[in-house]
Amino acid sequence: MDSEERKRSIEDLGTALRALVSASDAFDEALGKVLGLNPTDVRCVDLLDKHGKMTAGALADLAGLSSGAVTFLLDRLESAGFVSRVRDIDDRRRVLVELVPMAKRRIAELHTGLFEAWRVSAERFTASDLRRMIAFVIEGTKVYDAQLPFLWSQIPESDNGSRTAAGRVAIREALKAQARAEAHEQLEKAARKLHAKANGLHQKATGR
Repeated sequence: MDSEERKRSIEDLGTALRALVSASDAFDEALGKVLGLNPTDVRCVDLLDKHGKMTAGALADLAGLSSGAVTFLLDRLESAGFVSRVRDIDDRRRVLVELVPMAKRRIAELHTGLFEAWRVSAERFTASDLRRMIAFVIEGTKVYDAQLPFLWSQIPESDNGSRTAAGRVAIREALKAQARAEAHEQLEKAARKLHAKANGLHQKATGR
C-alpha cells in the first residue's frame, strides 16, 4: 500500500468510525425514548447495568454529575421503577443504588436484536480478524479517553463544579482503559506463544 492509499484509508477509517459512533448515539437516544428516559438517565442506567450496585456518590463520579444532580436523577429513576435504594449489607450506614430486575430484563430485551446482528456480522470474519478488531477497538477506546481531559477543560467556568468531578472521572477512566489494553496485549502475547509451541509439538509429532 503506497503512502497516498494509506492516507486515504486512514481518512476513510475516521469517517467510518464517526458514523459508527453516531449510529450508537442514535441507538441510545431511541432506547431512551422507548424507556421514557433522557440521555443522562440512559447513561446512568448503563453504568449501573455495567458496574452493578454502587453508592450515589460513586455514580455521580462515573457520570460526571454533581451530588445534587444525581440525587434528583435517582429520585426520578426510582419513581419510574428503574432503580431501588438498598442498605449495604457490609456497612448498614451506606445506601447503594441498583437496577431493579425488571429494568435489567427490559434493557436486555431491547438489546437482543443488536447483539444478534453483531453475532451474525462477526461470523463473516476469521478468529484472527476478530482479534485484530478487538485490539483496534481497545486502542480506539484509549484514543477517545485520552481526549476527555481536553474536552472537559473547555467547559465554561460556570460549570466548574461538575467539570472538576468530570475531569477526575475522565483521567480515571483513561487509566482504566490503558490498563485493560495492556492486559489484553499480554494475553495476546501469551496466546501467540502457546500457538507457536503447539505448532512445534504438532510438527514433531507428525515428523514434518
